[in-house]
Amino acid sequence: FDGPIRVFHSAKVKYYAPSDSCGMGGMHREVIHANPNYGGSCHFDTVFVSVGDEAEAMNGLLVAQVWLLFSYFDPYHSKDVPCALVTWFIHPSDNPERDKDTGMWK
Repeated sequence: FDGPIRVFHSAKVKYYAPSDSCGMGGMHREVIHANPNYGGSCHFDTVFVSVGDEAEAMNGLLVAQVWLLFSYFDPYHSKDVPCALVTWFIHPSDNPERDKDTGMWK
């Protein structure tokens, strides 16, 4: 690969959250930040990433911290490819449980 890489400090995303009816039909908009200098300090957001079936642990979601947002041009498909460099937060248990009182993963 010898093409340019474009770096972004934020990205606007749209996603569907069927359990939250606050948006129009469950649709939401957010800005994900990966900025080393955001008003004098750094701002690296934490996100949920869908990686599998909802029947799996944590409803098929993993947690990651976003360090870099970038894209490159794929000459074989003639399009930009958006990418993110993240640190994964992997749950120490293969089968995490929810706390019965709080509903939070433990």
